[in-house]
Amino acid sequence: MTTPNPEDPQLRRAAGGPPRPRAANSPSPAPAPVPAPPEPGKNASVEELEADLARTRHELGETVGALAGKLDVKAQAREQVEVAKSRLVEQRDEAREHVATYLTEAKGRVTDERGRPTKNAWLGVTAAGAVATVVAICWPRR
Repeated sequence: MTTPNPEDPQLRRAAGGPPRPRAANSPSPAPAPVPAPPEPGKNASVEELEADLARTRHELGETVGALAGKLDVKAQAREQVEVAKSRLVEQRDEAREHVATYLTEAKGRVTDERGRPTKNAWLGVTAAGAVATVVAICWPRR
């Protein structure tokens, strides 16, 4: 006998528990349908019948539009591309800010009040040059 999965939504609802939270990238549930007004009776006037017909056409048009949107793969792909682009632009801007802050802090560490390199800056440049020279000499050539 298998143990029931506590994450099963049917079991959670049957047990009276809350539904499991949705993942961030999962599609949102369809909105609950608005109850339609009752259809006109047998002795309805022409105006009531025409209003009911117009409302039904409008609802049908919305339904067809929603279905067409779900079946339009190109539009969905374009939307995902736009979301990805905006996310990349945001990340790029954050990275630029981070780099600018880091460079400002690094410049403050290696320069004095007048903007001249400090003794530590010269030592760092000299050490980096020595390491680059040793690597260039010792690196195996093909």
